[in-house]
Amino acid sequence: MQRLSVCVPLFNSADTVAKCLESVLSQSYSDFECLVVDNASTDDTAERVRDFDDPRIRLVRNEHNVGLVGNHNRCIELARGAIVQFVHGDDWLLPHCLERLLPFFDDPNVGLAFAPRTVESEDTEWKAQFSRLETPLAPLSTINDGQELIRRHLDAGGGGNPVGEPTAVMVRRETLIAAGGFRADVPQLQDIDAWLRVMALGDVAYVDEPLTVRWHHAGSETDIHQGAPSIDRMWVMTGLMQRPELDTSVRRHAFNLWLRSLRHVPEDVMRNPRDQRRTLLTRLGRQLAATARRTPLTFSDSTS
Repeated sequence: MQRLSVCVPLFNSADTVAKCLESVLSQSYSDFECLVVDNASTDDTAERVRDFDDPRIRLVRNEHNVGLVGNHNRCIELARGAIVQFVHGDDWLLPHCLERLLPFFDDPNVGLAFAPRTVESEDTEWKAQFSRLETPLAPLSTINDGQELIRRHLDAGGGGNPVGEPTAVMVRRETLIAAGGFRADVPQLQDIDAWLRVMALGDVAYVDEPLTVRWHHAGSETDIHQGAPSIDRMWVMTGLMQRPELDTSVRRHAFNLWLRSLRHVPEDVMRNPRDQRRTLLTRLGRQLAATARRTPLTFSDSTS
C-alpha cells in the first residue's frame, strides 16, 4: 500500500490548480501519489491537471457533482495511501510540509497532525481574525493527547475550528474512516467535526511553524455556505456525545454545549431569507433525529 496520498478535491479551479499542484510536486519528500478528484467541474480544471506530466498524479472525474463534503469523502475512498494530506485546489503547500508531518505517523497512536498556516487574502479583517487558530488548544506539545485537546476546545466554548481547514491537516486514513469521515449535514464545520472525532481515537501531532498557505477569497467553496451555525455546532457536539471512547465528563460538557446551541437556533434561522428557512429547519430535524435515535447517554457524577 502507498504510504502517503496527497488528495486534491477540486471544483472549477482552473485558475488556481496549477499553483496548487506545483507546490505538491515540488515537495522535499517525494514518495507519494497525488490523487486529484474533480467534482464535475464545468471549466477547464481537468485540462489544467492533464498539463502536468508526472506519474504521481492520478486524476479522477466524478460523473456528477457530489458536493463539497462528498468530494472529500470520495478522496478518502479512492486514496491508496495509509496517510492522507488534503490540499484544496486554491491553496498550496510550503516546500517541507510533507517531510515535517509524515514521520509522526510512525507512531501508531497518532491519528492526526497539523500545523499553523499562512493566510493570503485581500480581506484584511478576515486575515487578522483567522490567521492563527490554535490558541484555544494551547499549550500544545509535539505530541498531544487527543481527548485532552477536545476538553480544551469545549472549555473554550466549542466554537470555530482551532485545528484548521483540510489543507492544514495530515490524517491517518483508517482512523478518519473509523471516526465516520466527513458529514454532509455539517456544511460549515465539517472539518473540525471530523477532526474532533479523530482526536477521540488517538494522539495529535503539532508542528509550530506554518507548513501550508490558505488563500481566502470570496469564491472559496468553504466560504459560500451560510445558514445556522448553531445547527452545525449541534452536529459537532452530537458527534462527541456519541463517542464511547470519551470520558463521561467530556460527553457531559458536549451535551451542555449542545443545549446552548439549541437555544440559539431560532435567531440563527430568522437571520436567513424566508425561502431558506425551511431547508434549515429540515436540517434541524435531521439533527434532532440523529441525536435521539442513539441510546440515550447517561452521565454519572464521577468521571469515567
